Amino acid sequence: YVRLSLQQNAAAYEQGVLREGARGTVIAVGPMLDRVLEATAGLDVAVVYLTAVRPLVVALHSARTRAPNIILVEPYQEGTSSAAVAAAFVDVAHRLLAVGVKNIEHRSYGTPADHDRAHGLDVTSLRQRIAGFLDVPLERR
Repeated sequence: YVRLSLQQNAAAYEQGVLREGARGTVIAVGPMLDRVLEATAGLDVAVVYLTAVRPLVVALHSARTRAPNIILVEPYQEGTSSAAVAAAFVDVAHRLLAVGVKNIEHRSYGTPADHDRAHGLDVTSLRQRIAGFLDVPLERR
């Protein structure tokens, strides 16, 4: 994909499993990692970081042993990479929640943070969606 944003993570990370957990696997793509790490703090989830979903990397396949709840958080249109992730888990019963930029038109403009809030890509919204999908309480850390 072509990145159309200046957003990036605060530090560089290697692709792979950054956090272990049993309730599910959150796949953070590119600049979504910092927000995913903050949003999932205290939740019993694995966090896998990928710089891009295509081609799939070994780290994603290692997530196959975890709970069958998969949350894909990507910085582009919601669901863009769902087919690639579902194909990696085709032989494993699973549920997939795709989180990304919603396919809706916004006519108010603002900062990148305003844009993220409008599309549910801020830390608070990510935590609510992830916790709701996993049916876990929303206690914050």
